[in-house]
Amino acid sequence: MGLTVDSREVTQHPKIPELLSPIPVTVQRMDSSDYAFLDRHNDPVGIERCEVGNLIQKLRSGELEEQLYRCQDSFSTVILLTEGVYDQYGGLVAIHKAGGRGYFRTMIYPQTRYDWVQAVKIRLSELGVELIDSPNFQCTMTIIKAIYNQRTKDEADHALFKRTRAVVMPTKLTSDPAVGRLMGLGKRFPEKVAIRLIHKYGSIWGVIHAEDSELLAVEGMGRGLLAKLKEGIGKVD
Repeated sequence: MGLTVDSREVTQHPKIPELLSPIPVTVQRMDSSDYAFLDRHNDPVGIERCEVGNLIQKLRSGELEEQLYRCQDSFSTVILLTEGVYDQYGGLVAIHKAGGRGYFRTMIYPQTRYDWVQAVKIRLSELGVELIDSPNFQCTMTIIKAIYNQRTKDEADHALFKRTRAVVMPTKLTSDPAVGRLMGLGKRFPEKVAIRLIHKYGSIWGVIHAEDSELLAVEGMGRGLLAKLKEGIGKVD
């Protein structure tokens, strides 16, 4: 367990290992993301740190899109951590810096509209990229530690928003013909599991085209049932 940090990050901020303590830190050159670790399920998580000014430049050049595509190829979860304070001035993006009496405006991007940047971020969230904002580098380090600690902690150890109730499945789905057809794909396929799968994916088509890791995350769905389902799919014309 531990965090892997891109060597370029440590070159820019040599105190990163100290700031992330007591989390074990490994420094190496990474092709995608600036920070990476394995979560409680041993799935890889990648964090791309991007200062606001750099974010705008990468958006304009298309570099950010390429970086995030590489991250999605390497990680189950991709987090874009935007660092810096910005707002809008006359509809344009305005960047702020910290001063003795708070933050003050230092730059306005004449060709970058604030609503366009927000539209890009909303689109990224639709594509499954998690978005987190940080006002400065010190806060970024605290946020990364919090992400690591929360994502590696066992679910039973969480005190925040504990899952105290099981999800109640809608009983009306028991009469859905798709449930019966799905049960028919595997010998003695449990009805409750079939209901959960149809409830989650909406159709048999959605179930059979889902990733194995997603199917195994459904309550009651083990590797034995997955094997039955795959065998049954092979018999479907």
